[in-house]
Amino acid sequence: MAKDDATADNLADSVDDALLAKTRPPVGAMLLLGIAAGAQIGFGAIGYLVAHAGVEPGGATQLLSGIAFSVGLMLVMVTGTQLFTGNTMLVLPAAQDRLSVGETVRDWSVVWAANLIGSFVIAALFVASGATGAIDGAVGQAALKTADTKLAKDWVELLASGVLANMLVCLAVWMATGAQSVAGKIVGVIGPVTLFVAAGFEHSVANMTLLPIAWGLDPTAVPVSALLGNLLLATAGNIVGGSLVAIVLAAGHRVLTK
Repeated sequence: MAKDDATADNLADSVDDALLAKTRPPVGAMLLLGIAAGAQIGFGAIGYLVAHAGVEPGGATQLLSGIAFSVGLMLVMVTGTQLFTGNTMLVLPAAQDRLSVGETVRDWSVVWAANLIGSFVIAALFVASGATGAIDGAVGQAALKTADTKLAKDWVELLASGVLANMLVCLAVWMATGAQSVAGKIVGVIGPVTLFVAAGFEHSVANMTLLPIAWGLDPTAVPVSALLGNLLLATAGNIVGGSLVAIVLAAGHRVLTK
């Protein structure tokens, strides 16, 4: 047990350094890596839609779609791109006075905007490719049904769902950060991401692809105001969820102050 505890303490002690390192690239490089991350999560979102296409809803379908979506975060963790939801844990170096509030907000803003660009590009290319017509149009129907479900949630549901989604995503990021191999990073990602997707929680960056795909198929089904409202509320919930994970684990492992 002592060895395991020491390993967990060591991981907690190194995660904040890894987070701080993500703020060091120039803004231009951060923007490029953020665009790449948005595209990577977009690929995961496409996998989610394909898993839902032409099958009856149910627990098994939800779990399969979660596994398919987890490919997106695998790509992010292995290639080292900049994902807003993972970067919400920058509250940890900020709480340690190693990063200012202004720097934190700047980095969040740059990466969020970059993720949005990358996600929109993938959504636009996916619709333009005609791939939504695959499986006798079932992929497109899955996109529209997904958007309808997401836009039907009220603000309380969106906030709470965003908190839960990013608690799981940041737990996945935390574990994958401690893995020394590609296989270890993949294993660290699959479980938490599968769970949050299967439960239908709201991940702002995933929604940056899922909702625009549906909008591209039928703009009347996805009003722009509703799309933006979903993204902003999910983002707020994601910030809370990621912050909770970072602060609670750091405090529990006694590395909140350095």
